[in-house]
Amino acid sequence: MAIDMKVFLYNTLLLTIGSVICAFAVNAILVPSDFLSSGLTGFTLLLYYKWKVLPVGLFYLLLNIPVFLLSLKFINLRFVLYTAYGMFIYSAMLLLPSIQLQLPDKLLSAIIAGAISGLGIAIMLHSYGSAGGSEMICIIVYKLFGISVGTCSLLINAILLTISAFIFPLEDVLYTMVFIFVAARITDKVFHGLAKRRTVMIISDKWKNILNVLTKTHLFRVTLLSGKGGYHGNERPVLLSVVNSHHVPALKTSVIKQDPGAFIAIMDASDVTGEIVGNQPHW
Repeated sequence: MAIDMKVFLYNTLLLTIGSVICAFAVNAILVPSDFLSSGLTGFTLLLYYKWKVLPVGLFYLLLNIPVFLLSLKFINLRFVLYTAYGMFIYSAMLLLPSIQLQLPDKLLSAIIAGAISGLGIAIMLHSYGSAGGSEMICIIVYKLFGISVGTCSLLINAILLTISAFIFPLEDVLYTMVFIFVAARITDKVFHGLAKRRTVMIISDKWKNILNVLTKTHLFRVTLLSGKGGYHGNERPVLLSVVNSHHVPALKTSVIKQDPGAFIAIMDASDVTGEIVGNQPHW
């Protein structure tokens, strides 16, 4: 039970921090600059600018209700419940007054807002949920029609920007495109930066000793591959493992201790699917 509570607190903390950061970008920069956003937040701002009958946060919450109800049928219940929490926190933060950062340069505003929003989204991606919106729609579309989440997101944003081009000044629409691009890039960089993984390949005559240390002492998962020398043609096992980057120094030290002449190749592994070190989606 203690472990479950720890997991719950960790995920709600990530969702809270991420939601606060994303809401700050909207309230502090996007709204004062008359910019839109991506996804369902973008449609929320479109409705808000057109008919200011409700606050932004309430608009967002109402748009999410049908999406949330539909997601109960198609998406993992744990993901839906955590997303419900993130959605309410994000909506609540949008309702609160915020410091407005009215920068003199609109391009700079779009870039800074994108960086802030991208950071918030990346933090939420490490949790078991999200802040709702188009991500839920894209997951449902993926489950129903097999269209990837990234492709669906592009289509939603394309529709949003096309509609906006007929309603708002083209300049603001273009700045919104800058915001969306920067947010996507920052999300990608921060998300993979917070979860750096390394693929490690080890070749050594003392592979049995190394394998024993890695699996029994460090509890790493290791795969044995069949290797053959290109020059002498000698058969030799190759140890393959994917570990978090902070484990690399200890791994190298253990391998070199067993065999100072061991060959060790370490490569980036940004996208990994697996139970222990994977970054597969939680839905």
